[in-house]
Amino acid sequence: MKQILSLIIIVFLILPLVSQEPTGREIMEKVILKTGWQDMEAEITMTITLRGRQRIRKIKMYSRKRTETESDMVMKFLYPPDVKGTGFLLIEHDQGEDERYLYLPALRRIRRIAASGQGGAFMGSDFSYYDIGKPKLNDWQYKNLGLVKLKGRQCYQIEALPATPQIEKDTGYSRIIHWIDPEKWSALQAEYYDRRGKLWKVLEIKEIQKINEVWFQTHLLMKNVSSGGQSEMKFEKIEINKGLSPQIFTQRYLSR
Repeated sequence: MKQILSLIIIVFLILPLVSQEPTGREIMEKVILKTGWQDMEAEITMTITLRGRQRIRKIKMYSRKRTETESDMVMKFLYPPDVKGTGFLLIEHDQGEDERYLYLPALRRIRRIAASGQGGAFMGSDFSYYDIGKPKLNDWQYKNLGLVKLKGRQCYQIEALPATPQIEKDTGYSRIIHWIDPEKWSALQAEYYDRRGKLWKVLEIKEIQKINEVWFQTHLLMKNVSSGGQSEMKFEKIEINKGLSPQIFTQRYLSR
């Protein structure tokens, strides 16, 4: 009888420890809904490499949190001359479809990118339109696969599956595996699988900087396993909480 009671006590002592393990969604909420900043301004150098040939893009980026779960972002291309003046606007919505707009100066028109087009290559890079900006939390169902080591750091490995068949169709992703640093609550790496379940792209976070007590990814490298190409984004001159004007995050500003 004493042995049974001891076993029951041990079980009840262990259960709280087991329940403390965060779920996949709880972990991704900490990553995606990061607090401590309201707006951000930065300069980006994007380097696209394919078959030994490099193309460089210079970009000015503005971002702001409109609500706790919704953000806006504008990217204006500064270099080279053939893409100078091109603009991209992302308006996130917690409920419903996000809005993506592309301004093409040669045509002097703004084109809305449909949900079905968000899996397309962003300005010829290995990043898709969906990759630009933070992931939409409710687009995915998350599972915590446990703690693993990556580059000497303990990380949560999170599996993300499309919440609906339409999400898979629109993004082109059937599965994403994230490696999350629990100290910085930032991804260190991600693997993207195509609709056939084959590894398509690998994202490596090369650098994470702490700016005003907030961790930001400042050097990203997306490797395209299928094509052998890669695209790199480096963020510089980052400033946060500047009180950016809401007028920046409009179609009118995009075409200026």
